[in-house]
Amino acid sequence: MESFEKLQRRVPLVSDKTLLDLVNGIQISRGLLSYRKSQGFFGKLLDNLTGSNFKRQMLLEGNLVAGQEALHEWVLELTDSVNVSKVALYTTQTSLLEARNAIRNHRQELLEHQQQLIAFSEKFNQLATEIHGRVNELESRLKKLEIKSEAKDDFDRILTSWSAKQTYTKLPWVFQVVFLVREVFSSSVAIYEIKSGDTKYFRDLLGNKIIAESQHLPDNFFDLHQLYEQEWQQLQSTDLDLAMGLLETRSLPRERLVEMPYYFTLGTTLELASLPEQVRPEKPAECAIEICRSQITKLDYTTDIRDFVRQNVQEIANDSITILSRSPKL
Repeated sequence: MESFEKLQRRVPLVSDKTLLDLVNGIQISRGLLSYRKSQGFFGKLLDNLTGSNFKRQMLLEGNLVAGQEALHEWVLELTDSVNVSKVALYTTQTSLLEARNAIRNHRQELLEHQQQLIAFSEKFNQLATEIHGRVNELESRLKKLEIKSEAKDDFDRILTSWSAKQTYTKLPWVFQVVFLVREVFSSSVAIYEIKSGDTKYFRDLLGNKIIAESQHLPDNFFDLHQLYEQEWQQLQSTDLDLAMGLLETRSLPRERLVEMPYYFTLGTTLELASLPEQVRPEKPAECAIEICRSQITKLDYTTDIRDFVRQNVQEIANDSITILSRSPKL
């Protein structure tokens, strides 16, 4: 193939054509820059996210640099040999200046877009964190609602059965109350209190329902020992043993009994009442109260229906919550 130098001597226009072709290459790259400018925000954003914009930019600028280096060599060689026309040199100079300005402007735009992308990324991360927090909050609220719904179902079922006299039949009122409260707080009601920390809703509801079903009791104050004496005497012999077994007062550790003086006194009353007649105290309930006051904790001699129900609910509920809270499954 004929060398470029010989070809140039033989056909002088080759120098102009070669130089202009290189300039055209730079103009094509400049056209790509113009297309880049015309892209919308999301087009540019997508390019940045996928990395294609960066690759295209590196390739484009590489071509421009290579083109300018080639042009530099050509201009030096061709101008030294005075084989390039002034028109070609002028065209080359103009194109190089325009290309240089286009590259500068494009780099500035790219820097601005990168800064916008960084700001967008920070806002996106902030929004993602906020949404994650809200989702967790909604999931927590939903879980609490599910637990409360289960607790409400258990509560309604237990109270409905008791109100319909389907449970704890033939037992005196005091024993019905104690066993009813124990059943309620052995259900998902206790789980609800542990998970939610709400120790008021179901306790107040239970106390009010028991009081509403206890119209036979006086509204004024009465002696606690008289109530216990009256109630244990109504127990049948088989139910006496049953009640003692359910209360199991003597098998409970002292740290639990000190928190349940009413419960302890009722269980002790049954234990004294079950003694043989020759050693049984004349008033087992009165003796049980004194034992409680001397060995467990101070206990008032008198009470009324509201205070009695409230105290029993609190004692038994707190005891159940304490036991269940120790379970590793909760």
